[in-house]
Amino acid sequence: MTNRRERRQNLRLPALPEQVPDNGVSWSQVLRRRVYLAALALGIPVLLMVWVLQLGQPAPDQYILYAHPLLLLMCIWAGGWVLRGRPLRLAEQVVFTFNAVAVLAQSLMTVLTPGASVLDLSSSTYWMLVALSILAFLIFDTGRAALLTSMSYLLCVTLPWAALLSRGEGSLSANTSLLRVQLTCGAILMLLSGLAWYRAQFLQERSERLTLYHLAHTDPLTGLPNRRALYPAVDALLASTAQGTAGSVILLDLDHFKRINDTYGHNVGDDVLMYTAALLRSALRDGDTVGRWGGEEFLITLPDTDTLGATRVAERVRRLMKNTPQPPAGQVTASLGVATCEPGDDLRVLTARADAAMYEAKQNGRNRVVVAQRSELAEPGMLSPPTLTLWGEEAG
Repeated sequence: MTNRRERRQNLRLPALPEQVPDNGVSWSQVLRRRVYLAALALGIPVLLMVWVLQLGQPAPDQYILYAHPLLLLMCIWAGGWVLRGRPLRLAEQVVFTFNAVAVLAQSLMTVLTPGASVLDLSSSTYWMLVALSILAFLIFDTGRAALLTSMSYLLCVTLPWAALLSRGEGSLSANTSLLRVQLTCGAILMLLSGLAWYRAQFLQERSERLTLYHLAHTDPLTGLPNRRALYPAVDALLASTAQGTAGSVILLDLDHFKRINDTYGHNVGDDVLMYTAALLRSALRDGDTVGRWGGEEFLITLPDTDTLGATRVAERVRRLMKNTPQPPAGQVTASLGVATCEPGDDLRVLTARADAAMYEAKQNGRNRVVVAQRSELAEPGMLSPPTLTLWGEEAG
């Protein structure tokens, strides 16, 4: 007998759509790409315009003259990288490093340029520092980004005052404009840190709530919606019926499942349930819902599907189950009951009719589809004996 690992490998052999890894990107990644591209589309013309204007000055700013072409090349490279769909992580790190070096270079120029106005040299540094901090909070976790922001701010504050003190111009009263710019930048950075902390807390709490919701509404073995999660799907079908739209359900039960457990063990039985879940997902439309109703029973909801359409889906599922071996259990068949929503139905009545049809399929030899139809004499909200139509091997 094959071991459990081999059974898991056999379970993954068929190329089912749900088992193909999703190589796409999340919506948050798409949004970040768009934001980066918009920022680059605005930043590149500004950098180029400022650089061209400085070329016409009799005494151009040395930082702009030499640093802006490098920043332009970096922006063009980053734009091409993002447009080609390459990983954002590397582009973010490169852009952050370039901007960090640019901020440091601007700060050092306040010390290395004697006689120049410290305020004129350093004021633009603080606005670059704000942009650098925003990027840091996007790339790194909140604690690391806050540390980098604090260190960068302290450096950008210390160097201008060191330059002033070295010239004997370190009086606070004579440099109120510089102090005001520094305090304003500090307040903005504190606000950014607070917002980033709040965002991190919000995302953590949201993740915890989603995890709890997932655990409460997902079958842990198959990964399908559990019975609790199927109730809203059935209610949606009933609501659409009240609006004049057809809707149907299929209740599926694996044949001789106890025999599989008794013969091969519960591990193989679990594999059969997981494999069946994958088969059912592969056979349904995007708008359909399949979940584990309980034990070896699965419920399928089919919006905008009448009795004939639901019967065709059920028969397709039955044939797929019959023709897809599940080693080591081999052929695993299913009995299916189909019920279409009728005026006056509620969840109990609809699922009870599907259950009665499925039970009839069991009684008539298994591996077949039975359609339950409401009697014309039934009162709304009351369960009537179903009229049963058989589909299966004998109907072939």
